[in-house]
Amino acid sequence: METSSTPPPQTPGDRQVFLDHVGWFVPSIEQAGDAFERLGFTLTPFVAQHNADPRGGPPKPAGTGNRCAMLGRGYLELLCAVPGLETPLSQQLARATRRYGGIHLIALTVGDAARAHARLREAGFKPEEPVHLRRPVETRDGGEAEVSFTVLRVPSGKMPEGRVQMLTQNTPALVWQDHLIARDNAVSALTGMLLCVADPTEAATRYARFAGKSATGDRHYMTIDLDRGRLGFATRRRAQELLPGLAIPSLPFMAAVGLASADIDATRAFMAARDVVLLDEGADRLCIDPLEAAGGALMIRARGDAWPPAA
Repeated sequence: METSSTPPPQTPGDRQVFLDHVGWFVPSIEQAGDAFERLGFTLTPFVAQHNADPRGGPPKPAGTGNRCAMLGRGYLELLCAVPGLETPLSQQLARATRRYGGIHLIALTVGDAARAHARLREAGFKPEEPVHLRRPVETRDGGEAEVSFTVLRVPSGKMPEGRVQMLTQNTPALVWQDHLIARDNAVSALTGMLLCVADPTEAATRYARFAGKSATGDRHYMTIDLDRGRLGFATRRRAQELLPGLAIPSLPFMAAVGLASADIDATRAFMAARDVVLLDEGADRLCIDPLEAAGGALMIRARGDAWPPAA
C-alpha cells in the first residue's frame, strides 16, 4: 500500500492494483443524490449505463444507471435500476437492496484488463468475458465526450459479499475532470473499505487471490494492502469495536468506506454547519452515520492516516 507523502497516480502502473471506487445500490437515485450533495460531494448527472456491442451494433442497455461523486483519488458511485429494463445487473441490484440498502460494490482497477482476466481465470474465478462500458460525460466547456471502461466481472457466487469487479480506466482524464471533484468538504481520497463477514480468514484469503495480493491478521480481523487502498475483513464484534454504534443488518455486509480529508478541521466544520449526524468522532477523524449517507458509514480521517487500520 502507498505510504509516501507523494500522492499516488490516479490509475495503476504495470502489475499494480488500486481501489478505484465503491458503489451504493439505492432504490431512489434522487434521494441518495440529495444525501450526498448535502455531505458536500459534487455529483455527475444521472446516466443510464450501456455496454458496447462486441459485434459492432448499437450499445446495449445495462439495466442500471449511476451518479458519481468524484474525489481527488478514486470515487463513490450511486447505482439504481432503470425502470422497465430487466437485465442480470438490474436483478442483482434489486436482490441486494432487498437485503439491505447501502454499499454493495467494490471495484479494483488494473492497468491491463486482458492480463488480469487471464490471472482471474487461472485463479479459478471463472470471469465473464470483458465488458466494454460507455457513458456520456459533459466537459468543462459544455461539450460532450464519452468515457470508457473495460470491466471484468465474476459470477456472483464467487463473491457473496456483493458485486466485486476489476476494471481498466480507458479514459481517466475524462472521468476525473477537475470541475467534477469535490472541494467544499475537503474530502480528497478513497482509502479503503471495511467488510463485516462471518469468517475473516476465508474472505480475506479469497480477496487476496482475487487481487493477487497477500492478507495479514487473525481470525477476528484481516487486511489486504493494495498498491493504493486497503480492504479490511472483520467479524461482527470486531467491526463494532472499529465503529461503535454500527448497525449490522446481516452478514456479509459492506459496512464502511474509508476516506481521507485534506483538512480534517475543515471537513468537521462543513459537516457541523449542516448538522450531519456522526457515528463516531475524534481529533483526527469523524464517521458519518449510515443514515446520512444512503446506508453506508463514511469514516473520514486526516490525510495520511489510512482507514481501515492495518491488521
